Amino acid sequence: MFYAIANGGDGFTDGSSSVFLAALAVVAFIVIQLFVVKFLWNTVLVRVTTVAKPLPSLIYTLGLLVLVAMLFPGHL
Repeated sequence: MFYAIANGGDGFTDGSSSVFLAALAVVAFIVIQLFVVKFLWNTVLVRVTTVAKPLPSLIYTLGLLVLVAMLFPGHL
């Protein structure tokens, strides 16, 4: 950034693309995490325990991850 300012640029021309890529990476990470959690829940936990039922959609998986994040902050 300092190099761009010293050479006459404002230093923000490349920053918007890096912010977009960072936001895209966060969204991609969350979507991948949702699919992994749903897969593990439906294939492992449902077969091992008698009280767990399969998660019907990714919205329920997202709700489960939000609940776990609120119950155990700092562990995700």
